[in-house]
Amino acid sequence: MKLYSRRKKSPIKILVLITLLVGASFALSRFFLSSKADDLIVAQIDDENIFKSEIEKKINEVFANNQNGKISFEKLPEQVLEVFAREIYLDKKIIAEAKRLGLDNTLEVKSLIESFKTSTIRQAYINNALKDVINDQKIVEKFNELNAELESKSEYKYSQIVLRDEGGALNVLKEIKNSKKPLKFADAARKYSVDTMSSSSGGEVNYKSESTINVKILETLKSIKKDEISEPIKIDELWFIIKLSDVKKSKPMEFESSKEYIRHILKIEEIEKINGKFIKDNKVKLLIKKSSEDQNKNNDSPETNGLQSNEENSGNGNIEKSSDSKSSSLDSSTESSESDAQLNKKNDEIKQQKL
Repeated sequence: MKLYSRRKKSPIKILVLITLLVGASFALSRFFLSSKADDLIVAQIDDENIFKSEIEKKINEVFANNQNGKISFEKLPEQVLEVFAREIYLDKKIIAEAKRLGLDNTLEVKSLIESFKTSTIRQAYINNALKDVINDQKIVEKFNELNAELESKSEYKYSQIVLRDEGGALNVLKEIKNSKKPLKFADAARKYSVDTMSSSSGGEVNYKSESTINVKILETLKSIKKDEISEPIKIDELWFIIKLSDVKKSKPMEFESSKEYIRHILKIEEIEKINGKFIKDNKVKLLIKKSSEDQNKNNDSPETNGLQSNEENSGNGNIEKSSDSKSSSLDSSTESSESDAQLNKKNDEIKQQKL
């Protein structure tokens, strides 16, 4: 996977995203249990004993994704131990009551348990396949590769005003360029922009790598000069007015601060290879044919439109929207698709620390 790719999200990449989400739930099950005979009773609530192994299990559940290493039982303050003990007590009592009511035998619960079992086994295979694959040498090689790419990239600082229709965009631009009493760009953004993320700051979007900027916005930024304001451009169903504030060359990453980020990229690439090994070039053969009427209904649905929009804008970095989710898309107008957004955000954080 290339960090700076703007290609559409492939089926393999979608599977990678699913695998990573599954991995988060799988991590919750990776904890150790002691036998009760050798266990230590940490607390008592009513007639219920709370064991050290149960506290340690709960610690691993809560801090499964902790990036700063394992949380030690011995270092937990008494107040935190009390909270964990209370949660364990509630787990026991509520589960016992649910079983008494026969809820553990319902179709819904059994289905969820089977689903978790499937995802856990799948994640176990992924973890086994990744074992010893990502080493220090590969991290250094990927670090050098990413830095080489950064050398040819630029970062842009700009402002934007986002509007719902062309007429509104032209009217706002007319106010900004009014020769007698021009409206300041920042004031126009606060007054008219429907992008909730940038409007409060006068439409300002801080330095972003060109790889994380929507392709149409990037083309516009490259075509105008510093402090110049663009004509309205259409992206999906919204209209953007762009003002270029500054452009500079991307700075190289520092190895230590980016090592875990690079490890994550390598992990995604390896998962793509694993998924590709099974999928290969096999095509999906739909055995159920939908009528034209059903197809039209699906194409007009908010869920379908949202999926298509996310697919089309994967890697573009700014625009994600569905036809009935405009406010949501506006909030993400400076973000990319789910997996790329996380990587790009981390990349920006690393570079901002060095500014």
